[in-house]
Amino acid sequence: MKESKSIRKFLTMSAILVLGIPAIASSSQFVNVEGDTVVRVSYADLNLSSPAGLDALYRRLQAASSSFCGPQRSLREAGSQKQLVSNKQCYSNLLSKLVAKVGNADLTELHTG
Repeated sequence: MKESKSIRKFLTMSAILVLGIPAIASSSQFVNVEGDTVVRVSYADLNLSSPAGLDALYRRLQAASSSFCGPQRSLREAGSQKQLVSNKQCYSNLLSKLVAKVGNADLTELHTG
């Protein structure tokens, strides 16, 4: 269990997820969360003035958050109730940070419902 916490802390401090194809895009085309966590989600190929573009970006942000934070659907996948709760909190917090980092009012509305 102690090893698992160490690995998770290490991953939290050094994880980088890259979603999307454009690797040469400028930094304004990526969402980065500063601090311990770095998650990169490309949206250079999306039109954020359209509902379809916003939906696509939101799905990418959800996928990145889910990948980074681990299983949130079942106790069996997470391994323990404590880990399941931790994963769900991680997902919720990270998704909110990513949405805020994009700074798009329509995306924020989509997120907050």
